[in-house]
Amino acid sequence: MSEAPPLVEGRQPLVPDWSLVLPFPMARRVEDGSLVFWHSPRGLTFWLNAYDAGEPDDALAEWHEIHASAAFDLIEERETDFIRFAYRLDEGEEDGRQPAFYGFASARDGGQIHIAAYFDHPGLLDAVLATWRSLRFGPALQ
Repeated sequence: MSEAPPLVEGRQPLVPDWSLVLPFPMARRVEDGSLVFWHSPRGLTFWLNAYDAGEPDDALAEWHEIHASAAFDLIEERETDFIRFAYRLDEGEEDGRQPAFYGFASARDGGQIHIAAYFDHPGLLDAVLATWRSLRFGPALQ
């Protein structure tokens, strides 16, 4: 019998100089090159990938070009040298989950982080958005 994975919480390191804040304690694993956080009883899973990238504005142009035509709830947010972009997508799943959330963040000299969130309850959208907005590039916080 395998043991349940340990739960992690709060600000989590992703790749060098990138981190995010989890909305509540979640399990953590690496699968197929992606970092995955999940909480089965609450029905929330995050998949994260890091990519090398150039300028944030170039990344934003690419995200706009490739996002699905069926995407909705598009969000674009800018800070100095940092851009976020996100959208929702109804993938036609018949398992009762909410439309998926796809978010991106790019920092000058920091590459990109892509986050996908899959969740069962509409009330979790606020937690998903807060987690996406918590993505930070910079020195580790103490």
